[in-house]
Amino acid sequence: MKIKFWGVRGSIPVPGDATSKYGGNTSCVSVEVDDTILVFDAGTGIRDCGNYLMSQQKSIKGKLLISHTHWDHIQGFPFFVPAYIPGNEFSMYGPPSDVQNRSLKQIMELQTNYEYFPIRISQLGATLEYIDCREGKIDVNGFEVHTCRMNHPVACLAYKLIHNGKTFVYGGDHEPYRNVYRDSENSEGMEEEFLQELDEDANEQNKKILNFCQGADVVSWDSQYTEEEYLTKIGWGHSSMETNIKLAEEAGIKHMVFSHHEPMNDDVRLTELEAKFKKIAKEKGFALDFSKEGMEIEI
Repeated sequence: MKIKFWGVRGSIPVPGDATSKYGGNTSCVSVEVDDTILVFDAGTGIRDCGNYLMSQQKSIKGKLLISHTHWDHIQGFPFFVPAYIPGNEFSMYGPPSDVQNRSLKQIMELQTNYEYFPIRISQLGATLEYIDCREGKIDVNGFEVHTCRMNHPVACLAYKLIHNGKTFVYGGDHEPYRNVYRDSENSEGMEEEFLQELDEDANEQNKKILNFCQGADVVSWDSQYTEEEYLTKIGWGHSSMETNIKLAEEAGIKHMVFSHHEPMNDDVRLTELEAKFKKIAKEKGFALDFSKEGMEIEI
């Protein structure tokens, strides 16, 4: 597998001189296996991914795996040139809405409504198939792919690709599960026994995430905040770097990649953080990198 990072930011694109080292585009990662390309998320980074595919000057049959439909993970799709070319074929996988009765196809079509964009998705030249996904194993044309529900303010999936004995995990946005009533004024009047049951439920969900990543060769994971920053962002649906160091250690991950960078963190700040956490990871026996646009990893 050849893994390449095209977009590494969370929340909003932040292009400019201060972010040129790590990149300012939102989430997009491709995996090339033989003659097939799988693209994880369609943030603004998918535009450059599409330009790369166009440079191959051949018809494309690709797979698009969407973790969730927040804008920073889909906003680049209308600028994905290969989708406009007749003869190209794409299968798009992702979760339907868990709040309204909308399929993945209906959600994706919303951002190209007349009021927002001049071209409808229905006008694209390529053949586009939509597959609604939930937690479990999914068929991606012969590739072994598993999904796991993440903790985020919308239906969100992580994807695990297994091929020739190698495993790549692409984590959708995720905040470790917790008992939201513990140490909260909302817990007033609740029995301790009930609170302990909620603690156990959260622990079980966190164990499920750990098991999903167990022994993976490469894991790309939402690491938007430091632990100090996270304390003021609890409930926003994102993870801390310190928590993910623990996840990598306990799950036996060989190479952890911190991604979905906080848009306020410029290259200077990310360079400082990367040096700090790479040292910690090395001491604990696994490799760690902060994702950068254009970075490639072969496994």
